Amino acid sequence: MPDKAEQSLLISFTNCYATWYKTFAAMRNKHISIIILSLLLNCKNHERLKSEKEEYAIVLASSLNSRKKPDLKSDIVGKFPFGSPILINSKDSFEDTVDGEKGKWIKEKVTNGYIFNKYFIISSGSIHKFKGVVDICNFPCGGSCFIPPGDIYLVGDFYIEIDDHMDYLPEDRTPCSTIKIGSWKQDKNEFQFSSPIKYAGYNGKNNHCRITFLSNLEKIGDKIILDHLKKPFNLKTMSDSKGTYFIINNKTIYDRSKYHEYCSEQSLHDKVIEVFDSYYIDEKIDKNNIFSNYSNKFNEKVSK
Repeated sequence: MPDKAEQSLLISFTNCYATWYKTFAAMRNKHISIIILSLLLNCKNHERLKSEKEEYAIVLASSLNSRKKPDLKSDIVGKFPFGSPILINSKDSFEDTVDGEKGKWIKEKVTNGYIFNKYFIISSGSIHKFKGVVDICNFPCGGSCFIPPGDIYLVGDFYIEIDDHMDYLPEDRTPCSTIKIGSWKQDKNEFQFSSPIKYAGYNGKNNHCRITFLSNLEKIGDKIILDHLKKPFNLKTMSDSKGTYFIINNKTIYDRSKYHEYCSEQSLHDKVIEVFDSYYIDEKIDKNNIFSNYSNKFNEKVSK
């Protein structure tokens, strides 16, 4: 049985054919061959456009240079940090050998430069974003014992999650931010995320976190952060009086409006030992601006 995309193409072609047949029956003159040819070409173009999917590169290197020409000696026109989702045109590519490894230079659409495919994975399909939200009225623990929900980017079949682990200034002893990349799938009203295929961390300075790339998290990362990075997780669709939202790992959550009332009761503050309303919401993003959206988050300052 054809899937939805195949059904759409079949309907599209059928409609094109019907239009051609009506025109053929209505017009019997010397220009008929030209008209038929034009209609068939339009059908073919329509089918081609419907079947194409956008392609993205997801950076796996600490920093990926984009060059003006597909050559390692060419000028650098852009730099993309770990995890960056970049719109590309894989048809515009050139074979080459870089650092002893054969591969391809592929054109990216952010700076119109070329990036080498040894340092990224390619994903095709739609894009989406879940924005992490948390409202803390009182949380006695503080620090890295609490990991706020990070923003999650769905890029084709892969996800990119960027987390800040501190609710105060960055420190040297542990990463203040991590980014992980993995695969995901949807089952009815639940999104399921695999363990990461790759992850990395960052330290910072003052109130800016993502400055120093950390590739050695196994030695310097807190256990709670490492556990958070390695485990698969899920998001379940929920709704309340304020609309639709998504909760992680089926945890219990108050109605968000009622929770705010709960937080306003000063007498209850000392009893709050859990953040009840950390959750995710939909945030629409433009496919052409996905890197800008990501880089804005990447350059965001952490709260004091």
